[in-house]
Amino acid sequence: MADKQVELKTNELLLKLTSIPGPSGYEDGVLSEIEQIMEPYIDECFRTPMGSLVCVKKGSGPKVGFFAHADQIAFVVTKIYEDGFLRFSGVGGWDPKTIISQKVWVHTKKGKLRGVIGFMPPHLQTTEESKKVPDYDRIFVDVMMNQNWKDISIGDLVTLDVEGFEKNGTIFAPALDNRASCVAIIKAAELLSKIKTDAQVYYIFSTQEEIGGPGAKSGAYISEIEYGVVIDVTHGDEDVPGYPKIKMGEGPAVAIGPVTNKKFVEHINTVAGKYNIKTQIEPIAGRSGTDTDEVQLTRIGVKTALVSIPLKYMHNPYEKVFVKDVEDTAKLLAFCAAHLPEVGIEEPSRDSALAKISGNKSRGEKIEK
Repeated sequence: MADKQVELKTNELLLKLTSIPGPSGYEDGVLSEIEQIMEPYIDECFRTPMGSLVCVKKGSGPKVGFFAHADQIAFVVTKIYEDGFLRFSGVGGWDPKTIISQKVWVHTKKGKLRGVIGFMPPHLQTTEESKKVPDYDRIFVDVMMNQNWKDISIGDLVTLDVEGFEKNGTIFAPALDNRASCVAIIKAAELLSKIKTDAQVYYIFSTQEEIGGPGAKSGAYISEIEYGVVIDVTHGDEDVPGYPKIKMGEGPAVAIGPVTNKKFVEHINTVAGKYNIKTQIEPIAGRSGTDTDEVQLTRIGVKTALVSIPLKYMHNPYEKVFVKDVEDTAKLLAFCAAHLPEVGIEEPSRDSALAKISGNKSRGEKIEK
């Protein structure tokens, strides 16, 4: 670990990381920034073949991984017209009607170019057309203001040009899904640098979650962790029929369901109570739609929990989080790791399970002979 540590301001981190483009599969810019920020709090770091950044705080105790995906939803150029207009499609889960008239950047091999997302004006739409919800076949990117727009190629990435801002402890910015969780992990690492713990902690900033999550799985595999906490965002202040409302400003939501380990979740809730950290309960009936689904299945299995930061306007040009929720999430993670030897899970450990598998294999070989 580097000796020089500067206290990190959560709001500044959120605005910095959300200002760096990092679409799925192209996260290197934001991961390089995170690696530099994490340097004072870790013993080593490396990249996986899938591009995920793994930072390690060494210890002699249990191994735990904190996961946050660093990628964001974006667009890709699919067709170029001779008059300076582009067709494009979403990388990840966009709703096209939320992006009309937004400024964008088109990322070419020679640099980025300005564009504006256009749509047919109401005066020219037929009655039938005016009733349709806009889709990618009816919107386009106007790039003709650039003299060098012909530098654009099919397959170039497109990101929204949206600048984040803070007001009274609230952050509005693009890509808070999931840079807010990246910041929570960074702040947790800062706290853990001041707390005594025997746990070996892996801070894993993963790639490509928005298109299926292979980055987290490879990070979990190479780290050989026994415990994993996936940090993502969840819908804040939204009324979802049949489910409790997750409130903004009331702390992170701890998931309960088949993809999480019951004892490990109990440990996290116990830690929250001990340190007066507000949490909420988020019931999940099946798959979570987060990296949790992949991490829990890594190698012979990982005891996994899901902690989510309340966020409003998910997958919109501007998303919204409360700084306090991010900081409370960081505290929860740090104290979870600090008290990890107390978790007391009586289920078979990874080492004992591997020993049994090895023993069964040996007996099988003897029988075959």
